[in-house]
Amino acid sequence: MKVGILFKQNSKKAVQLAEKVKAFLKKRFCPYIILNGKKRIKGLDLILVLGGDGTLLYTASLVGEKGVPILGVNLGGLGFLTEIKEEELFLELEKFFSGKLKIENRMLLSVRIGKNQRYLALNDLMVGKTELGKMVEIELKVDGYELTRFRADGIIVSTPTGSTAYCLAAGGPIVHPNLSCIILTPICAHSLSLKPLVIPANSKILIKARSKKGEVYLYVDGRKGKRLASGDELHISSAQAPLKLVGSPSMNYYEILRAKLGWGLK
Repeated sequence: MKVGILFKQNSKKAVQLAEKVKAFLKKRFCPYIILNGKKRIKGLDLILVLGGDGTLLYTASLVGEKGVPILGVNLGGLGFLTEIKEEELFLELEKFFSGKLKIENRMLLSVRIGKNQRYLALNDLMVGKTELGKMVEIELKVDGYELTRFRADGIIVSTPTGSTAYCLAAGGPIVHPNLSCIILTPICAHSLSLKPLVIPANSKILIKARSKKGEVYLYVDGRKGKRLASGDELHISSAQAPLKLVGSPSMNYYEILRAKLGWGLK
């Protein structure tokens, strides 16, 4: 077995925990590597992410459809993706050595632009503007059918995992991550009738976005992916394989929602 470790470099807490993890793995004669985005993940059996959701999303971009499980330890703020508490980490590593880790499949989105450009997203893809006050004209097709054309700040295409991210902030629904679906959420649409839409996971989505003034960009899991030229077509669908994520051993999804969103607090 071989473990990769990726931690938030500017976090003292993450650096200290990484040292404890390395000592733990050395005692069990388990080889490991420190991932910095340049090293290849081929041959790894597990990747430890020490940080917050942003660190895990970056790791997910490295892993993609390769099938290497990710164990995220929450050292950040909200922690929807990094579900493991620091005090649970070493118990979870013991489960890893005994083959008893709780691993969940999380759907990924794939977006293609032209023949050679492809991006994967665990949370969401966003197509939108960069200038305040400038709207984007969006053409949206699903399975070849022209669904709508509208003007807005942009549109978010989310996985169920990403429904509690930008999608939720833009007024979209919360969707259980075990469901198979895609969520389309307009951002400040110039239409009272246009609402978020949940469609089957096997849907094929086509998006064209144009702006007479200002620039239009594709954002992938919150990172700027590409500046879009007028007429660029974005072909979006579920990825061929899911991301494998180690789930919380102490909390189910509803408990996580209650804790993270503060439900039931007076």
